[in-house]
Amino acid sequence: MNVQMSTVAELERDPGLAVLLVEYAAESAIAGMPPPAARMESYRELEARGLLQVLSATRDGRLIGFLTLLAPVLPHYGVTVAVSESFFVARAHRGTGAGLKLLRAAEELARRLGSPGLLVSAPFGGDLFKVLPRVGYAETNRVFFKKVSDD
Repeated sequence: MNVQMSTVAELERDPGLAVLLVEYAAESAIAGMPPPAARMESYRELEARGLLQVLSATRDGRLIGFLTLLAPVLPHYGVTVAVSESFFVARAHRGTGAGLKLLRAAEELARRLGSPGLLVSAPFGGDLFKVLPRVGYAETNRVFFKKVSDD
């Protein structure tokens, strides 16, 4: 299993991405939000601006996971803060260390980008939610959602 820096274009070219995105959408959907639909052009634009970094995990040459890292200067803090935008490992490859390797690579990347830490969100009660506290992450906030549109 290998974790490496990638590009949005490399993810897009990978034949396994579509299957991963379907599994990811099913696991991370938020009731009341539209169904997840990755807008690759938005990812490419953020990457071109230097605001998005991509990490990928492969096993035997096949894409099994990814982590996209946003690294903007947050106005509230006045410094670059690394935020995991999307983080997913296919269920069939959990327990292989792929997720932890992606997370550790993201931490190192955050450090290189000058971020004081790494913010990671996880679906409440899901696998990642259970793992993060065991690998040194502290719960700092909870995100709440209320649907406000009729769509």
